[in-house]
Amino acid sequence: MASIITSLSTAQIAGLTTASIANLSTEDWAAFTTEQLVALTTAQMAAITTRGVSVLSSDQLAALETQDLRQLTTAALRALGTDQLNALTSDQMAALTTAQVTSLSTGQIAGLATQQLNAFITSQFAALATTQVAALTSEQVNALQTADLSALGAAGVRAMSSSQIAALSTEGIVALGTAQAAALSSAQAGAMGTDQIAALESGDLRALGSAALRALSSAQLDALTSDQIAALGTAQVTQLSTAQLAGLSTEDLRALTSVQFAALTTQQVAALTTDQVAALETADLAVLGANGIRAMSTAQIAALSTEGIVALSSAQAAALSSAQAAALGTAPGRGAGER
Repeated sequence: MASIITSLSTAQIAGLTTASIANLSTEDWAAFTTEQLVALTTAQMAAITTRGVSVLSSDQLAALETQDLRQLTTAALRALGTDQLNALTSDQMAALTTAQVTSLSTGQIAGLATQQLNAFITSQFAALATTQVAALTSEQVNALQTADLSALGAAGVRAMSSSQIAALSTEGIVALGTAQAAALSSAQAGAMGTDQIAALESGDLRALGSAALRALSSAQLDALTSDQIAALGTAQVTQLSTAQLAGLSTEDLRALTSVQFAALTTQQVAALTTDQVAALETADLAVLGANGIRAMSTAQIAALSTEGIVALSSAQAAALSSAQAAALGTAPGRGAGER
């Protein structure tokens, strides 16, 4: 039997009571033309049941006016399938209330096409629950616009999995705020690609926690630019593991400032490779002080350059052990006694 809806004019549709709207069958809703749907009032839209919404076609949903769409109950919105949600236009997506957006299930969020997701405005992104953020696919994360990523805040970034972090575009990495960078866990930081690491702004790099910094691999540290290396806080430098420090290229090591060198622990100094020691700049060698020299092995002492030996202060020379002094004689410069 044909639905009675097919015989009603748009004026008659607009005159239906909300009770009548709520009682319409799925067959009735499937029979609505796009013109009849447009004729519905906001009060009528609020009366649509989950049963009625679930049978609306893509064309029917796309025809809904934005002010009417905003009247759908959260229950009705949650009844929409993936194809139905993806049938909504960009204007319709942007018109959803924050309450409606937060009511979407994680399955609905994950099912959104990147075009539909990016149609959300920043206030809608800011309203997303951490469970919804965690449900985003890698493709969705990669397509996030920078303003929207910023709107997720520190809690949103903290909710992301390592694979989601790895999927961020370099533009997305640049868009991270310091609070978001500080929220990165060791697993998240360790999952970042070298291009992402190189894209970190100096302020964001300085915001990384010690656990996140210590999670960086040699390849990730090697991807840092000289400016990024020089921007590390002294507290961060002292948190680098001996393996991380020993894994730095001579170029990266030389990018450390004298203030950063002065902050190195004796364990870190002792971990420097002979190539690194040979490449030390005289000003950096000087700030290591007597304790830094005392921490060096004989192999490290023997690796000092001529300029490095000449740069040793009296206190540093006095700190040399007999074994170090003997090794100094084999260095590519003068021995301590020739100073």
